[in-house]
Amino acid sequence: MGWGLLLLAVAVFGLAPAAWLLQARVARAVGARPAFGAALWTVLFAVVLWAMLAVAALIATHASAIGSGAPFAALAAALSWLALGVGVRLYLPDPAGAKLAWRRALWAALPAVALLWVEAVLVRRALEWGGLG
Repeated sequence: MGWGLLLLAVAVFGLAPAAWLLQARVARAVGARPAFGAALWTVLFAVVLWAMLAVAALIATHASAIGSGAPFAALAAALSWLALGVGVRLYLPDPAGAKLAWRRALWAALPAVALLWVEAVLVRRALEWGGLG
């Protein structure tokens, strides 16, 4: 139980900067700041959705030129951006309760996705440096 809580705390702590950035970008897009918990939930939802989309993409591109390396990394990045855009549309409406347009949702999500990818690269490098990766 202790390791599970530690893993959850590390995940939330790692996702918090992206949630904060997403909260600021959505506030700028709609004119009202969403709750931080809603932004954090949106980022967590996007990570889970992205993982499912990435597995589906890996299965679909198996034994093709896109199935590995830089092409698949680009596909994974695009899918993560799409997943966070879906999350923004679902969980972060404007003050009137209407969903953001796809263009606004995707542009609000882009900096947070970039930050999540930078964090993922830094965690991988830290694990390699620590001898765990």
